[in-house]
Amino acid sequence: MTVLRQFRLEALLEQDFRLDAIKHAQAEMPREAVGLVVDGAYWPCKNIADAPQKHFVLDPHDYAGAMFAGTIEAIVHSHPEGTPPSECDRKACKQSKLPWYVYSVPDNLWSTIYP
Repeated sequence: MTVLRQFRLEALLEQDFRLDAIKHAQAEMPREAVGLVVDGAYWPCKNIADAPQKHFVLDPHDYAGAMFAGTIEAIVHSHPEGTPPSECDRKACKQSKLPWYVYSVPDNLWSTIYP
């Protein structure tokens, strides 16, 4: 018996950006990594926060570059210590009017929050 499995292209693209985001998060340890999803692809950015192990501030030059490259669809960042999205994350997500994907590095788990 042949089993045919169907999947959405969006799910494949989502997986692709997540793999790149995980690599970025691992490379940035113990700092929080930050990036954007631009036209379905991961766009790594610099974290210019004063305390990058606890917070992120996305470099505005990186954000501007992403805007010129395509449509910014989401914000992505890592939690190196494995915490779930914070109240600060939730408030900033609402202000950004974009979905946020938060990767818990030690747990290898994703959370998604919406504005």
